[in-house]
This record gives sequence, C-alpha cells and structure tokens, in this order.
Amino acid sequence: MRSADQAPPPSRSRLDSFLAGLFLTPEGRPKSAKMLYSFFLSLVFMAVYGVCYWFLIDPLEAAFAASSALVRNLFESIVPGLTGSILCCAFHIILKDKSYLLFTYIWLLVFALAALISLLILTERESIGMMLQLYGLLVPVGLVSGFAFSLSMYLRWRAKDPAARRQKA
Repeated sequence: MRSADQAPPPSRSRLDSFLAGLFLTPEGRPKSAKMLYSFFLSLVFMAVYGVCYWFLIDPLEAAFAASSALVRNLFESIVPGLTGSILCCAFHIILKDKSYLLFTYIWLLVFALAALISLLILTERESIGMMLQLYGLLVPVGLVSGFAFSLSMYLRWRAKDPAARRQKA
C-alpha cells in the first residue's frame, strides 16, 4: 500500500488527467453529465456484450456443429449481438432521460472505430484479413442492432413526450 505522501504512479496520473480533460471543466465540474454517464454506461454495455458472446458462443457452436462454417458464423455473430442489444436496450425502461441510450451507442461507435484503427495499425499484413473477419463477426451486429433499437425507442418516446412537443412549438 502507498502512504499518503507518496505520488500516484504515472499511469494513474495520465488516466486522471485524460478523464478530467474529457469530462471536467477547470473548476472540477462535469462538462456534461449526459456525456459522463453515457461514457460509463458504454463500459457497462461493452461488458454485457462480452458476457453474451462468452456464454453463447460455445452452445451455438455445439448446436450448429453439423452446419456449414457460414451458418455457424452467422448464428455465432447474430445471436449474441442481438441478445446483448436487447439486454442493453432494456435500460430504456429504467432511464428517465431516454437519450442516454443513443449517447451510449455513440460512445460504443467511437470505441469500435478506435479498435478497428488500432487493429489495422497493430496487426501484421498477413493477418489483417483474419482479424477483420473476427472483428466483423463480433462488433457490427451488436452495434448496429443496439443503435437501431435505441433510436427507434427514443423516437417513439420523443413523439409521445409532451415536453418535447412544447419545445418544438
């Protein structure tokens, strides 16, 4: 354990300064509560998608063992991605501000693009095709379906919300 007078490790200082610059004003107040909450909710959503893939890949592999690789890959991509989207979009019921889901999926899009760029930079040329195929199996279904679900739920809520109708007038 560190003593109180000992400085934090450099990696901790960099992380703190990054998060403070991204989310806090110089006075230490949040720049945008919605941006802050949706960022951390996106981390929760990534964990939910990870758990869905973790627990569903093996049963789907066993269930479709006799099928072609294309059929197995489709089911192993679509079923966990849709399951994760359904679980994540259930937050629509809990959250008072229904736009949080949209902002969360925007963060997930940013993370997905950062992962793709990192993948392209860090992967050897011979392995890029295989890594892009793996990326294509794991990322787009959950991202697209979750964004589509959250957008449709938000638009439906917005059409029924009397406060939103007053703002338009």
